[in-house]
Amino acid sequence: MSNKKTSIWNKDFILVCLIGLATNIVMRMLDSNLASYAAVTWDSRSLGGQLTSFFNFGSILMAFFSGRIVDLKGRKNSLLVGCLLFAIPTVGMALIPMPGVALGVRLIQGIAKGVVTVAMASVVSDVTPRERMNEGMGMFNLGATISFAIGPMLGLTLVDVGGYTAMFLVCAVTYAFGTVFAIFLNYEKRSKANEEKVEEQFVEEDTSKGVWKLIEKKALMASFINTVFFGGYAAILVFLTVYAQEVLLLSSTQISMYYTIAAVAMLIMRFATAKIADKYGVLVMVIPGCLAMIIALCLLAFLAKGSYVAFLASGVCYGIGNAIVTPSLNAAAVVDSPSNAGAKANATFYFLMDFGILIASYVFGLLIDASATPEIGYNMSFLISCGVQVAAIVLSLLFLNEKARKRRRES
Repeated sequence: MSNKKTSIWNKDFILVCLIGLATNIVMRMLDSNLASYAAVTWDSRSLGGQLTSFFNFGSILMAFFSGRIVDLKGRKNSLLVGCLLFAIPTVGMALIPMPGVALGVRLIQGIAKGVVTVAMASVVSDVTPRERMNEGMGMFNLGATISFAIGPMLGLTLVDVGGYTAMFLVCAVTYAFGTVFAIFLNYEKRSKANEEKVEEQFVEEDTSKGVWKLIEKKALMASFINTVFFGGYAAILVFLTVYAQEVLLLSSTQISMYYTIAAVAMLIMRFATAKIADKYGVLVMVIPGCLAMIIALCLLAFLAKGSYVAFLASGVCYGIGNAIVTPSLNAAAVVDSPSNAGAKANATFYFLMDFGILIASYVFGLLIDASATPEIGYNMSFLISCGVQVAAIVLSLLFLNEKARKRRRES
């Protein structure tokens, strides 16, 4: 096979990466600032967790069906609708600062995200050779890496300069660029007859019944382990900014350095390990990644209050864990599934991932509000998260070894 045929860097792959970059910049801006937005505007930390939970609830609702939708309606159409559905309601959050409006917008954004992420991942898994799936997923996730440097820093700067309204408006405009990139995507230029043929083929080949028409069984284990992993660092994902402001008493510039350093660590790890999992197996990525996340959580819980260096070191470990675990598990979910079930496997992966974030962010928000002091609540959340990461390691050792994966593929 020629290099041209096996190359992952084609026009559609690049456009999807750009859509992913816009998506992740907006999500990081919101993720890193909504908890502080709720605390400043309505003096509620639990509402900050609920804003994240509503977002993930919407994403779960749509991710459950999006694999089927993306297969039948097409990747490009799904991306266009999803991008518009995310960008337009965000303006409402800027213009009407009410808790009910914010929760409603986050629900709609979650629905849009459920469509967009599955559509993007489906394009990547379709155009990437299966023997290079870890490399393809890793390169696609560079958008998430870069967004860790740009998103939180941009969000914090906009809040300092123009308030939360300015940040929400910039989020809407940024996501609108995703719509523009989707317009130029010609991945699915088919005649009507070819589209009907594809739909008929999908129905004939997929003999699943009931809920299994929406969920890919062979992708469940890798997806579930990723859910545990994600739930195990939701305390950082959702509450780091407000924790650093309230407990560590850091400035916006100091906080943004955490995300910048995390992004640099992620970028280095993505390039350094892009082909390792394809060659040596997924465990060589997942176990060190979970251990790095445990160190990040412990540094925040025990050392960050007295040491800015420890705070930044947590960012390095956070970046390492984030860079290597989720792309590897996403690739494992796709490779373990039948070759014609890429969209369904990705839908299963993101459905369960969002479910983990929803539960974790809601529980941690309640825990922090119910604690004697916010500091105690944050530290308890970090320590509980360490236990969740240990569970992810145990599950990985049991169900992601090559023998277990081979049995899933061959069953």
